[in-house]
Amino acid sequence: MKNERINDEFTRKRKLRQRKIHRRRIKIFLFFLTVMLIAVLAALSVTVFFPIEQITVSGSEKYTAEQILEAANIKKGDNLLRAKADAAVLNKKLPYIEETEISRKLPGTLKLKVKDAAEYACFKADDKYYAVSENWHILNCYDEAPEGCLVIIADSAEFKVGADVHYKDNKSGKLIENIKELADKYNMKLDRIDIADELDIKIKTDGRFVVEFGTSNSLENKFAHLEGMIKNIDKSKTGTVNLSRWSATNTEGSFVEGAVE
Repeated sequence: MKNERINDEFTRKRKLRQRKIHRRRIKIFLFFLTVMLIAVLAALSVTVFFPIEQITVSGSEKYTAEQILEAANIKKGDNLLRAKADAAVLNKKLPYIEETEISRKLPGTLKLKVKDAAEYACFKADDKYYAVSENWHILNCYDEAPEGCLVIIADSAEFKVGADVHYKDNKSGKLIENIKELADKYNMKLDRIDIADELDIKIKTDGRFVVEFGTSNSLENKFAHLEGMIKNIDKSKTGTVNLSRWSATNTEGSFVEGAVE
């Protein structure tokens, strides 16, 4: 009797283990089946399901909806979830596109909103004027500078519409940024920056003055001194301010009245 009870207990425990193993196998099978179903549904969602049925494009005054969609390679029938419109890609084909935003509404509506870049300045090179955005992306090329555009003359830069301004050295870009920041700090409107000769830096400001800085040494001190000089010049006068000899020991500048270009 004792042996029978031992055998029965052994058989019961073995069956219990087998049931646990069986249940575990079923759980593993169901897990992998669920994963596979999810993978299949995910694949179908970006291939078969959700075709684009309606597209709206807004925000641009430079380009038509057709031009933008062609550049983004988006058309009706494409998968809604896979549609992309990256500004960094678009503005190589359509330079004025600065920002993009896509919104989707299931099952098949896509809205693409873009923002055009403003012409911030123009680089003069080879008798051409290359309009750039505030991010120094080259937007367009003109035979003449657009009215009111800040003109920048820098021989150490290269230009291609649809690309960013490429400086042959980092010094030129930093110098232009420094001049812009100082002009803002001292409330001067820049009309022209000329750093073609870094030993003879010039700007035109407020439509009234050509300023000769010489080198970039003590540039902030020169701007501070220029601010004081301009305040003491009659508002009806135009001319050239020379600060090229300004230094810590020679804090004088000169003004010669005359027409400015």
